[in-house]
Amino acid sequence: MTIYYKDKTLPNRFKECRIARNLTQAELCKLLGFTGNKYTVYMYESNKRLPNIKTMIKMHKIFDVSLNYLLCLDDFKNHYDYIVNELGMSDHVIQLYMEITCDFKLINRINKYIHSHYKEYSNEIKNY
Repeated sequence: MTIYYKDKTLPNRFKECRIARNLTQAELCKLLGFTGNKYTVYMYESNKRLPNIKTMIKMHKIFDVSLNYLLCLDDFKNHYDYIVNELGMSDHVIQLYMEITCDFKLINRINKYIHSHYKEYSNEIKNY
C-alpha cells in the first residue's frame, strides 16, 4: 500500500516510508538503535525533532530509498525510478547499459572507436 501525502514534508515522508515497510514506531526505534519505545520516531513524525545525519543514513538503508527521496528533494525512491520515470529509459535499455558497463573490455573498445572517429572529425573541421 502506497500512501501519498499532499504535503511533502520530512515528517510525512518519514511516516510514509515507515508504513511502506510495515514498521511500527517502536520497531523503527529499535532498528535505528534507540533506547526506549517509540518516542524518538514519534518526535520525527510530528515535526518536533529532526534526525541527525547518521540517523538519516540508517533510515535510508532501512527504507531502501535514496536520501533525496527521504529528504523530499525529489519523488524518486531510487535511481532506477529516476532512470525510468525521468529519463524514460525502458527496462531493455537499462539492461543493455548494465551489461556494457560491466564489461570493461567492451568499454575500452567503444572508447577507442569513439576516439578514433572523433580525431577524424576534428581533422575535417580543421580543413574548412
